[in-house]
Amino acid sequence: MKKKSVILFLSALILSVQANMREVSFYCATPAKSIPVIDGKLDDPCWNVPEYTASYEYFKPNPGPGQLKNSIRMIYNERGLYIGIIHYDNNPKTARATITDRDNPNLWMDDCTEFYIDPDAAAIGWRKFVINILGSVTDVWRIDSSVYREDWTADGWEMKIHITENSWQIENFMPWSVFNKKASAGDIWTFCHVRYSWGTGKFIGTTSCPGANNNATHNFGYLCFVSEKQTVNLNEIAKTLSSRIAPPWCIGMNNEVIFDEGDGMKKASLDLLIGKEKQRIEKVLRIKNIPPKFAGQKAKLQKEYEDALKNIPKSIQLMRTLSGLAGKLEKFQWAMALDRDFN
Repeated sequence: MKKKSVILFLSALILSVQANMREVSFYCATPAKSIPVIDGKLDDPCWNVPEYTASYEYFKPNPGPGQLKNSIRMIYNERGLYIGIIHYDNNPKTARATITDRDNPNLWMDDCTEFYIDPDAAAIGWRKFVINILGSVTDVWRIDSSVYREDWTADGWEMKIHITENSWQIENFMPWSVFNKKASAGDIWTFCHVRYSWGTGKFIGTTSCPGANNNATHNFGYLCFVSEKQTVNLNEIAKTLSSRIAPPWCIGMNNEVIFDEGDGMKKASLDLLIGKEKQRIEKVLRIKNIPPKFAGQKAKLQKEYEDALKNIPKSIQLMRTLSGLAGKLEKFQWAMALDRDFN
């Protein structure tokens, strides 16, 4: 029995890898088919490109789903980079909007967006663009962790806000000179979008890349510039990024996931991976004759499982959440086995 308990414990450690796996974010910017009018409306035909809609809790190392829904699109041409952002909001009129001057350090205390871009993809520096719902802006250049150029101005940056009944939208144009570098098809930069909301009377923050913020630059998402004729293929994206990312990591598109736990890249369907985690969880939850001293803990884990299935849509995030919960349940099973063997 003691040997069985040790095996259970080791299995829990091994199988918890997916819960600690980094979910890698990426977006493929395509060439602009036309030049948009910078009016904030995102209604030009060139914006008919895939959206990036991932949203996570802000400033958490293993974040849950973000409470705010956002949409990001990026296109580029010879002139520069275009970024379209939609912040969905049931009532934009309740947004906090107080700051009207440029480069105000308290701009983040209004409903606002922050967009970070690292053209070197080195996790050392970035350009940050902050915009509140009134259209007031701040721009900062972090050269490295010690040098911040708060006096820097992104010359040529154009931006407009458009407010609807259920959203506020931002249309941006940034010339390549802002980044001291021009991107071409095949180049890889990194990015992160952060949104702050105060309309409910309390702070709510989201990030586009899990675990990413102004200090956690290593968690920024990857911005891949592709050609007009290039088909975005998850295999090629994973192959390209694999040399930049230390395992364990995973990357997904639609129902396909590619992951590396330290022994090379593998591919599986998201349904299959989620199914395996559910099997691990339900195997423990089916255990009967739970000692009274463990009954409360089991009930708590049961509810955590039900809440995850109810509140998190099918995604890598759900897979990682279930994997973490499966690890908890296997440790719970181990604790019961130890209690039975030694007491």
